[in-house]
Formats: sequence, structure tokens, C-alpha cells
Amino acid sequence: MNGERIIEGRNRMAELREKLIDICGREYVIFDAPMSRHTSFKAGGKADVLVEPQSIQQLKDVLMLLSGREHMVMGNGSNILVRDGGYRGVIVKMGQAFNYIRVEGSRMICGAATLMSAIANAAASESLSGFEFASGIPGSIGGAVFMNAGAYEGETKNILESAHIIKGDGSGEVDMSPEDLEMGYRHTALHETGDIVTEVTLKLQKGEETAIRDRMAELSARRNEKQPVQYPSAGSFFKRPEGQFAGKLIQDAGCKGLTVGGAEVSTLHSGFIINRGGATATDIIRLKELVQACVKEQFDVMLEPEVRIIGEDKPKMSSGDVSENSLYKMTYDLHTHTTYSHGKGSVEDNVRAAIDKKLEFVAISDHGPGHLLFGVNRNDFPNIRNDINKMSVKYQSIQVRYSIEANIIHMKPGGNGLDVRPEEFSEFDFIIAGMHFACFGCSSVRNWLWSHGFKLGEKSLKISNTKMIVDALRNNDIAILTHPGDKGPFDIRQIAEVCAETGTLIEINGRHGHLTSDEIRIAIEVPDLKFIISSDAHTPEAVGSYKTALDRAIEAGLDISRIVNIKKVRK
Repeated sequence: MNGERIIEGRNRMAELREKLIDICGREYVIFDAPMSRHTSFKAGGKADVLVEPQSIQQLKDVLMLLSGREHMVMGNGSNILVRDGGYRGVIVKMGQAFNYIRVEGSRMICGAATLMSAIANAAASESLSGFEFASGIPGSIGGAVFMNAGAYEGETKNILESAHIIKGDGSGEVDMSPEDLEMGYRHTALHETGDIVTEVTLKLQKGEETAIRDRMAELSARRNEKQPVQYPSAGSFFKRPEGQFAGKLIQDAGCKGLTVGGAEVSTLHSGFIINRGGATATDIIRLKELVQACVKEQFDVMLEPEVRIIGEDKPKMSSGDVSENSLYKMTYDLHTHTTYSHGKGSVEDNVRAAIDKKLEFVAISDHGPGHLLFGVNRNDFPNIRNDINKMSVKYQSIQVRYSIEANIIHMKPGGNGLDVRPEEFSEFDFIIAGMHFACFGCSSVRNWLWSHGFKLGEKSLKISNTKMIVDALRNNDIAILTHPGDKGPFDIRQIAEVCAETGTLIEINGRHGHLTSDEIRIAIEVPDLKFIISSDAHTPEAVGSYKTALDRAIEAGLDISRIVNIKKVRK
């Protein structure tokens, strides 16, 4: 009977999908849509269907079709988290048809899907002032109206003249003022009605372009200094309690830097929960609940999330069920850091952690000396070797190896493309290498800008980065290429082919989130390529962590036998 109900439900969803295709076209309807690709947290499960209407009429037709069915409308996904069990319904995404800007005097008419950053730049170009406060708010103007988004003493309601609204069931259209929308702190009447913003009219003031851009630059600098903009997040996770600040309460409760899996309360701003790499929606939600409990216990304040959490949890396994992940274990971890570079623990701390995880051996692989912030001091090479030799005597149950995570840089005449010299190779049992920011000779600034949304020159940067990696692989004996795909644009297929050619293991990194599932799908097309999972541990507690990286490998369909340090432990 259960099986019949499941089949019947799937048939109904298939019929619904075909009707959506009839309305919007096949290319704008996605089945089993991975919401990690459509949300700023880069985490979460799949939606049964995601559809992108390309006109107001299509939107109305879609909403009428979905009336009475489970569905939700989203913009840029900057304030949504989908639970790992996915969303059993239809996500209606405001796509490119709702991404436009028209300027009429001091008014700006913007489609609901238009990004706040694009509106800010357009306003500055037209010498229109009043939108500066919103220039760094992630997401779209439709979402900003829905939430009455704000920052730096500014709120959307203060610059909104009117919003064009489609009824939630697609039955009609109406223009609404801020008063009609009942705009309050991170709330509007749309939360209750389910009606949809399709277009907004903003009322700004004439100003001077230089002063406007100066103010935007000032706010951007403040944001970059105080907020973890380099990590996936949904911005401020919690609403501000009346008369207090969520970030201060969280910090005072001792939750700054608290982690659950790949999720972390940012050490830069405690009001942010960030995805440090490989975080699941469950990690983020559990961390949210832990923070709420700590603040409630110490200050009797229950923090309320700004982020909309939707969907289902993954079903808990019964005693007879086994998840695919649980069939495997890590046998060794070759990428861990210590206090000699950017780590928080000593060599012995990492070794003891590896023993606790029942690893067969572990490698100490601190950052190469060319890293301006975290590079190991060359004078410490023999000191690290001495520490490792002591561990090998003290702990007989594990083998300890000495490596270094060399920084890959552009090849110069007479150079080898690494910040570790060929004559230094004998210091180590083997060399691993990857590309990082804060190193001379690797287009570090251009790549940092690219990673933060400045995509100019992407094609040439991708070619340059790929050549840099390929040259290093072919001119050095590199055992592992670490987190390729991170820190800038790369041709993963070409890099994977050269790794196979040189016998270099390509890393699935548990800390940074690369290779991603999509990158793994590209790499597995290369015959004879072998993979390795690494924790990239910067704390002893993270040594031997592999499950989030393994989840990505499983999702991508990688044959686990191609991962050299993962073995099956259960049938």
C-alpha cells in the first residue's frame, strides 16, 4: 500500500511538471532541483520541481495551477534554507524576465529579480541618492520588499513608492504602497497573504555621483571589515531583539566560533552563521538551535531567525537502515595543519586526534612558506621533523608522515612553480600543493576579486590559473593537488587529465567544499584518475573528518573504489 501511494504521488508530480512545461517551456522547469545551487547558503536538499516563469502572464498561470498545492515563490535565494530532506512541492523562482531597471527622473522601476547591487550601481550612474545603504545587501529587490530589508540605519520602506503585486493564487494584480504592505521590522503583510512582488518603484533624490559612490565604497569597506563576506551565508541569521543586538548576545553567550559540521558562528561577526565548506542544512539548523538555547539560557532572550527555513528533514534511519555514507570509513588523512602555520593544535594534538579516529596514519602538512599570512617559517622545517620523529616513537599505533602544502605560483624562468624549492623536497616524505590567496605570483588579487563577485576577465583568468596548475603538476612530483576549484576559476577537466597523467591524487576537500559535486562529475570522466578525501584540518577536532566530502562524492556518482583512503566497512 505504501509503495502504491508513492507511485501515485510521483505520477501526480509528473503530470504537474508537464503542465508547468506547457506554460513556461521545458528549459525553465527543473525536476529534483538541488536547492544548494539556488540559495546563498550553498546547502540544502532538492525541490521536487523548480520553475522560472518568463512573464507576468506565465507567473499568473503557474500560480493558478499551483493554487491549493504545496509551493513557494523565491527570488535570489539569499534568505532561504531548504532542509536536507528537500522540499515536497514546487519552487517558483523569479527569473531573468523580472530582472530589469528603468529610470524615470528620480524614480527607478525595477523587476523583482533585480539584484540590490545592480540597482545601487544604476542609481549611482544616474546620480540618484538614497539607495546607498542597500548596495551591499545580498539578494533581489523583491525579497528586500518582502522582508523590508535594511542596513546602516536604512530600510526598504523608506525608499519604496509602490510595489506591483500578483495575488498568491494568480487571480489578480494590484499596486500597493508601503502602508498597504504594513512594512515593519523584517516583516510585511505579504508574509501572511502569500502575494508576490513582481515590480517595485523606488523614489530617490538627485545627488552627486562621486559622493554617492564614495558612500557606497565606505559602507562596502565597513561590511568587508566586519562581515564574513567570503563565505556562503544568508547574511544576518537572526532578527534584532528589541533594544539589543543579536550578534552581541551570541558573542556574550560564548558562541562565537562555535561549529557544527561545516557550519560556524562567524568569528568575524557573531550574527552570521556561515558555511565554512561542506555544511549541510542540518548542520546549520543544529547550530542555530544551539545558539538559541545558549542565548535563552544566559539572557532569557529567544532569538528569532530572519532566514526562512523550509522543507523536510532527512528521515531518521530505523535500526535496520544504513545510510550509504555509513558504509565507509577514512583510513588516513594526509592534509592537516598545526600551529607552525595556520592550525590551532600542535603536531601531537593532531596525532592524538588521528588515533582517536582510528586512522592508520596521518600527515602534518603545514602551509608553504610563500603564504604571506599563514606560511610556515623555513627555519622550522627541522623542528617539525623532530616533532614527528618523537611522535613515531611515542605512539606505535599510528604512522606519522611529514608533508607540506606548497603554494602553486606562476612558473618563472628557472623556477618550479611552487614556493618550495626543489632542494627542499628531501625534507619531506612527500609534497602536496594547491593555490591560495595571499601569495605572490599567483594572480592572488584578481582571483580574490573574482571569488567576491568581480567577474571581469574571467576567461583569461581561467586560462592563466589552469596553466599555472598544469605547469606545477608537470614540473614537480606532487602527491596530492589540494582543493582544485577553490580560490578562482579553473578548467577542472584539463586539470583532472594532467593529474591522471602525472599520477597525482586529486583532493575532495572537507573544509573548503571543493571539489564540488559538479566538479567531481567532470573529473570522473577522466580514466585512471584517483581521488583522495582530506579534512584540511585546522583544529585537532577536525582531523579525520570526511563525511561531508564523501557525501559530495556519493551525490556525484563517484565509484568509491577510486578514493584511495576510503574503504568499505559494512555490506
